[in-house]
This record gives sequence, C-alpha cells and structure tokens, in this order.
Amino acid sequence: MSITSDLQRWIMEMERFCAYQERSPNEIHLKLSRKGLLEGQIEAVIKHLTSHNFINEQRFVEAYVQGKFKIKGWGKNKIKAGLKTHRIPEHLIQAGLSQLETNDQDKRLADWFAKKKHTLRDEPEGPKKTAKIVRFLLSKGYEMSAILELVRLS
Repeated sequence: MSITSDLQRWIMEMERFCAYQERSPNEIHLKLSRKGLLEGQIEAVIKHLTSHNFINEQRFVEAYVQGKFKIKGWGKNKIKAGLKTHRIPEHLIQAGLSQLETNDQDKRLADWFAKKKHTLRDEPEGPKKTAKIVRFLLSKGYEMSAILELVRLS
C-alpha cells in the first residue's frame, strides 16, 4: 500500500467521522495522532477536510455553544472552557458566546437554582446550604455575579 492510498484511506475515514457530527480540527488532529499518523499527514487530512467543508471552526463553535447551552444547560464559563480545550481561537469563542441571549441564560440559571434548592430541601437554611448551591451553579459555568444576585433575591 503506497503512502497516497494510505492517506486517502484516512481522508475517507475522517470524512465519515465528520459527516455525522460537527468536529473541530483539534479533534481530528488528536484522533489521527493517536492512530500514529505523522504531523505532515495529519495536516494534509485537515486541509482536505477544511477545503471540502467537512470541518469548519465557526460552524463547530455555533453547534457546540447551542448544544451545550440548550441540551446540557451549561453557562458561558463552562462553554468557553470547553471551546478552549478544542483550541478554538478567542475571536470565534466570543462570537459564539454572543449568540446566547441573556434572558435565556438567566432563565436557565434560575431553573438550576430551583432544582438544586429542591434537592437540598431537607437541609436547614444557612450559609452552608447557600455555599452548596453557589458551588453547584459555578460548576455549571455560570458567572459568580449572576449567581450571587439570584441568591440574594431568593
């Protein structure tokens, strides 16, 4: 098997990998490096996938932001951290996060707050219970200022 046919096989496999879900170039790079491809081969595959629109960082960011917010209920901080692990440029991260509506974020934060408060209903009111709620909401990726405002109002 020649190098070109081997590379073609990897291109076809990565096309299938990208066809059913948005992928970042970093995901492709990690997958191919684990399979033992050389850096030049990996770059050639990524270049092919990009030029044939199988991967597109902007499209990936949009799908990631919407999916993590709507399905998992993550806040901006957690979404941003996730995008950074994919090595997405800061300007694309900011553009993606700007799509999120403040009202939707506030509603989701209030929903998480109510859910956590309900799970702690048997615990006595006080700073310990409040700290648990705050830690939970921070772990979901919401901003401390918004959390404290919500806690203060309740």
